[in-house]
Amino acid sequence: MKCYVTPSSPFGRKVRIAAAETGQADSIQWEFITPAQRTESIPAINPLGKIPVAVLDDGAAVYDSPVLCALIDSTAKDRKLIPPDGPAKWKALTLEALGDGLGESVVALSQELAKPDDKRAQAVVDRHAGKVKAALAWCDANASSFADPPGIGEIAVCCALGYMELRDAVPGWKQACPALAKWYEAVNKRPAFADSAPPKG
Repeated sequence: MKCYVTPSSPFGRKVRIAAAETGQADSIQWEFITPAQRTESIPAINPLGKIPVAVLDDGAAVYDSPVLCALIDSTAKDRKLIPPDGPAKWKALTLEALGDGLGESVVALSQELAKPDDKRAQAVVDRHAGKVKAALAWCDANASSFADPPGIGEIAVCCALGYMELRDAVPGWKQACPALAKWYEAVNKRPAFADSAPPKG
């Protein structure tokens, strides 16, 4: 399998962590591409032009991060990130959805904040900032119940926080969410998380 990612993408990082945590990172051919390369080449693989996207050995395309992580988990031999069934499975997938949604709003917020003042839409900033604030508050209140070792939901949350920190989209979030900040610091010490940290600058 060949998987296309960008180094700073929270969703690409999520797939990389899933592969590393389940001991399968070395069995995947990772293709790190630039935004320009994504625009040029990825629509031929994923009509939406989004990454991460993988091409399987039989030529089939698989996207995006929830599907790729489920695929990786399905081939894991020992360490599973998604419980097989029952309430635990839906709890894990719901947390994954929250983490992915947080990541999407952080990306949208940081992109809007990067625009010149006369091009920035305050309504867009307010909408996504509100979603981010609500998600952070929920995660802070529930951080003590996060799975250890982390499952797919915790991975998604961590990747969203990592991108948020990279873009400095929410200054002061660690002071506002101390329980979540403590969990975030601890989980990032795991090799799969530390090795995939988004590049600074």
